[in-house]
Amino acid sequence: MEELSGPIGRLLAALDRAPPSDAVAVVANFLADVVAAQDVALLLADYDMAVLLRLQPGEQAGPYAAVPVDGSEPGEAFITQQPVMQRADDGGAWVWGPVTLRAERLGVVQMRLPAWPDEAFQAGLGQLGAALAHMVLAAARYTDVFERARRRQRFSLAAEMQWALLPVRSYAGAEFAVAGQLVPAYHVGGDNFDYAVDHTRLQLSVIDAMGHGLRASLLGTLAVTALRNGRRSGDALIERAMAAHRALFQQFGGEQFVVALLLEVEFATGQVSVINAGQPGLLRADAGGVSSIPLEAQLPLGLFEDQQYTVEHLVLSPGSRVVAVSDGLLEAASPESGAEFGDTRLVGLLDALVDEPPHEAVRTTIAALMEHAGGQLRDDATMLMLDWRGAPAADR
Repeated sequence: MEELSGPIGRLLAALDRAPPSDAVAVVANFLADVVAAQDVALLLADYDMAVLLRLQPGEQAGPYAAVPVDGSEPGEAFITQQPVMQRADDGGAWVWGPVTLRAERLGVVQMRLPAWPDEAFQAGLGQLGAALAHMVLAAARYTDVFERARRRQRFSLAAEMQWALLPVRSYAGAEFAVAGQLVPAYHVGGDNFDYAVDHTRLQLSVIDAMGHGLRASLLGTLAVTALRNGRRSGDALIERAMAAHRALFQQFGGEQFVVALLLEVEFATGQVSVINAGQPGLLRADAGGVSSIPLEAQLPLGLFEDQQYTVEHLVLSPGSRVVAVSDGLLEAASPESGAEFGDTRLVGLLDALVDEPPHEAVRTTIAALMEHAGGQLRDDATMLMLDWRGAPAADR
């Protein structure tokens, strides 16, 4: 069986020539030619990270068949980030390989092979998955085919605005790994998270805009955009907070506000600069257990014209996990008992999931939240998780 790694360049060239809406067909033709694959499909994770939606060659309108992440072979490949193989009835093999780029799990590629794959094929499957992840992320700028395939229901206008602002949900580098999730995916309004990586630091934010629906989404969009504008202009953390505050106050005169948690992590030292503008705060989770990180609770952004902010500092040790959540997660209520999800339940989950990578720990926590709430949240819920690995030895 021919190795996959050699012809990947040929696949990328074919994808570049074809319309982005034909990308899955191009991949299917490539795999048929190189490894005689049949039944090729791209299974994309939905926005809730609960199911994988099957996009087949030539299919652009749906409805798309859904495969649960938990308890299925494609789901196992998605969760473990390892290929999963199963004997086919005809003596060949079903293969599912993760489609992932820098910890951003987009889905799984499926194929049926005429024979059991050898080690060379399995080695090339990771390169194929990375190439497909690049393709899906790039194609989103030109076509809605992949975006439609990820949605199980129609987005509200507020949700459309908020998801358009989000970065990729997971990223991993030498110094850290980060993952976030926003729920309920299809009807959110004011919550958001953001992060950016440069040569020397990681900058993160979690926001919760006052209210619900479209008004909250407009408020959150202004806050995120103001923070990004300052970040991209090279402003210090305190300057970004004040610029976002002024933008909100000038537009809404203190009648609307945004709760925010802003962080900046220096790679060389692990020092974190923090501004807590009314957020529930930060949790630290590591081998020693889960504990609260005490922070000064300052006023939300946009509330009073003359308010000021101060920056606090803490230092992360390699192996530390830092978690931020919005109050919508903590206050999510059970429809049967009315009991809130609460700090105790969250701490128990974080303790049990301490050895899971951030992307899977976040997914599992959100699944537990939605089960507790009976699938219905009365407020947006956001979770952002950072694992600090420390600067590489050569940089210390």
